Amino acid sequence: MKHYILFLLLASTFWCCSNDEDVVPSNNDRNMFDMPDFSSEEEMKVRRDFYDATSCYLIFNDSLYYRNITTPSGSDPECVILDLKYQVKGTSEDALLRYTYLKDMKDKELAAKFAKEKILPRLAPAFYPYTFFMVDQFYISKASAWSSGYDPEVEQSAYAGYNASLVAYKHFYDMDEAAQYAYSRSVIAILMTKNYTQVKDSEYNDFYQYSQEQYGIYPDYEDTPLEVGFLETFRYDWVRSFYDKKYDLLAYVMEVFALTKEEFDEKYDKELYPLVHQKKEALVKIFERLGVKVY
Repeated sequence: MKHYILFLLLASTFWCCSNDEDVVPSNNDRNMFDMPDFSSEEEMKVRRDFYDATSCYLIFNDSLYYRNITTPSGSDPECVILDLKYQVKGTSEDALLRYTYLKDMKDKELAAKFAKEKILPRLAPAFYPYTFFMVDQFYISKASAWSSGYDPEVEQSAYAGYNASLVAYKHFYDMDEAAQYAYSRSVIAILMTKNYTQVKDSEYNDFYQYSQEQYGIYPDYEDTPLEVGFLETFRYDWVRSFYDKKYDLLAYVMEVFALTKEEFDEKYDKELYPLVHQKKEALVKIFERLGVKVY
């Protein structure tokens, strides 16, 4: 009986490992952001030239490619759609996203130029999006904090996702110089607010040092935490503790990229809140050391 069982095991092993059987999955050597299923040859050239120049993928459509799904009744094609809100861990953002596609080839070429020449040169490779999803215009409606519905839809320049970041071209090259600068910074602000964690946390030690002793404690202050270097971004009247350091850093990242130097100085008086400016300057120096052009 033992010999019979051994024979069956050996036979099943040879059957599973047959050299004649193709067990290699389809498209295993292709990236889903480099599929040509929804692009013309001309568009694919723009996309691949962009990758060759930047090491970032480029798409103009949220339909990525077709794959075959095997069912008991046969093989059926399925379209793989980009999920901008996909997260590796945690829950995805509760928001409604709406965007319009770029239709003209010329606009697609200009959108690629915008990303390559106006966005990426201001970032370091560590903060590059994996994929640029370039669209015409973009709108977002976030879940309401006060009801079960959603807030009114607002137009936004970008949306930073895990495996792709959406950027609205919005006829960038028709804007005047000041508007171009403001718009490109708004895109960078959104990308950096998502991607600043792509370097080791220890890179930010020069920033953390100013408030290391305050993180997580319950201070006795009457008016504003600005006096001890904490922004009010995440402050609530019923939560009086200082932020954890991750929220302190995030608050400054958001503010540094949202405001120009002049706007920051106007909003936060240097004489009243010197520690705010010391922390801001420390963060700017960190980003510049990493290769990011803040201003």
